[in-house]
Amino acid sequence: MTGPVSATLHRRVRRTGKRIIFPLTHAWGRVTRRFYFEDFVRVYPGGIAYNRVGLRRSARDADLRIFRSHVKVYEFAAQFVAGARVADIGCGAGYGAQILKEAGAAEVHGCDISKHSLRFARSHYGSFATFTRQTIVDLREYADDSFDVVFSSEVLEHIKEYGLERQAVRELRRILRPGGLLVVGTPNSELLGEHGFSYDEISALVGGEFDRFVLFENAFVPFNADPRKAWEERLASERTGTIVTEAIDLDHTLRPDGAQPEIKRGLDPGLLQLDGYTVDTRLLHNTHGWLVLAVKNDREPAR
Repeated sequence: MTGPVSATLHRRVRRTGKRIIFPLTHAWGRVTRRFYFEDFVRVYPGGIAYNRVGLRRSARDADLRIFRSHVKVYEFAAQFVAGARVADIGCGAGYGAQILKEAGAAEVHGCDISKHSLRFARSHYGSFATFTRQTIVDLREYADDSFDVVFSSEVLEHIKEYGLERQAVRELRRILRPGGLLVVGTPNSELLGEHGFSYDEISALVGGEFDRFVLFENAFVPFNADPRKAWEERLASERTGTIVTEAIDLDHTLRPDGAQPEIKRGLDPGLLQLDGYTVDTRLLHNTHGWLVLAVKNDREPAR
């Protein structure tokens, strides 16, 4: 995500670098509750990458691995979209629209706050989707109950520090029709430090808005000692999501210095049922994050 920063601040980022300015821009976002400064590296198809201030640079191996892992999440979500009206919230460069449309979606509507990403999406994937500029916490161009499937990946963690994640999930629920399916991917903070959500945070966040959901654990056991201990304690206390023993292609994910990851052991990949939806967990390739499926009911959630 991004969050409005003045042209002056943007120029200062270019001059002084991220070490001083990025904390100031985040502070500005928290005070104003406006949050669309582009504070992360965006990766596009074809080995195109942009740095944190929007300048194009050569894609590195890590960038390509991140891109491939993002594609895997779209491919998992694509199993649910045949004949559906689909929203891709935080669509970025728009390549996911092609994946969803070619999987049989009747319509795909993508939105993002980045003008640069939307320009790329419209020029490269405009035949697969309608793209609009909106933020996840204010989807006013989408009516209530208007989508069969709502998808959002790698977005919620970017607004968490502003305290807007609950508002975002409420917006995702609002635009989803009763009986419709929400698919959300977001990092597990055990793997990525403060970037992402703990088990308690993500389960409370989703459970506050949805009665019926499944929370898939990421495949990798944490690499470092303290996060690994936290995971082991959580496992011992049975505070976990659904664990599937996933088949992971290591060329499609990041790992520290080429380390050999340990895969969490759980259910064999296969078919699971969620309130009328059949979930093929053989398509899971979820190494670092939570992958949430939630079904909307007719009740208004408790506030």
